[in-house]
Formats: sequence, structure tokens, C-alpha cells
Amino acid sequence: MSSPPSCLCCTLLHMRFRAVALTVLLAAFACAQSMPLPTRSSRQPSRSVVSSYCRMDYQGLRLDTESWPRMKPLTTWKENPDWQGFTVVSQYDLLSANDGLRSATVEVQYSVLGHFEPGIGFVADPRRDQVTFRLKDVESEWKIDQLDPPINPHVSKPRAIAWLKSALTAEKDRANRLAIEKALKDLGAGNR
Repeated sequence: MSSPPSCLCCTLLHMRFRAVALTVLLAAFACAQSMPLPTRSSRQPSRSVVSSYCRMDYQGLRLDTESWPRMKPLTTWKENPDWQGFTVVSQYDLLSANDGLRSATVEVQYSVLGHFEPGIGFVADPRRDQVTFRLKDVESEWKIDQLDPPINPHVSKPRAIAWLKSALTAEKDRANRLAIEKALKDLGAGNR
């Protein structure tokens, strides 16, 4: 314990020092209380996760099983959802995002050119589709949990053409080969 100051001037100076120290501590505490705590959504918005997913899907990563591991960290899904065909799109736009504490939604609009199904081929069907991406908090990171409505891969026209050309070289069934050749023609690509 310190000894009391010996003069009145020292006592006043000592009291003033304590008052200033207490004021600084209270101000620091008040400032810390008023600052928002960093949250998952301020570190990585749900919009960013959906944007990454849509970009990779547009590039055709869902079409190849080898590419799925690059997309998997963005979702809660254990595996790439099964798909019978794919949708060919000219673009996608992220419309709105709503981040909650434990869940979020992001609306995405696709400009659809048509869709491809094995055995059927490409069917032109220009339209706009809107999909709601539902995300949830998984260990302080947004993960895509559900798509409403569920959708197959949504890929760019150049990626669709590249995939179809590759599929054509491996296809043995005559009917499927004809469907792929017609799809390539309908998409404006030769079958060479």
C-alpha cells in the first residue's frame, strides 16, 4: 500500500490522476460496448457464397464428378445432387440477399436458353427462372443448404457445347449419339 501524499498539491494531483484514469477506462469500456461484434455475415456475406457457387456451376463444375470437391465446401450436401440433364443459361443475376442470424436467403435469376437431357437432346426454351438459395450457419460460415426449386446444373453455352462434344466421343448408343449431335447443331456448334 502506498503512503498518503504529504502535501495538498500532491493529494489533488493524485486524485486528478485517478479521475483521468477512471474516465479513460470508462470511455474505453463504453466504446467497446458500442462496437458491433464481428459476425459471420460481416466476414463473408451469403451473397458471396452464392456468387461463387453460381460462377462454378456456370463454368460446368457440377457436370464432372472430379470437379465437385471444389464446390462441396460451399454447401451442406455430402454429394453432388443427381441430375439427368442440365440447363443452358446465358447469364445469372444475384437479385437480393437476406442474412439472418442462423439462416440466409439469396435470390438468383437465370436467363435460360433451354435444357439438355440424354436420349432427348437439347430443347430450346428461352425464359427467366428465379431460384431461392437457402443458406445456414455451419461453424460460423454460410453454407448453401437448399435450392428452391431444386435445379440441375445451370451451365454456360460454351461449357455445354464442350461437354456435349466430349460426351459424343464416348457415346456408343446410336440414339444417344444422334441426340447429342442434334443438340450440338441446335446450340450452333458443329459435331467435329
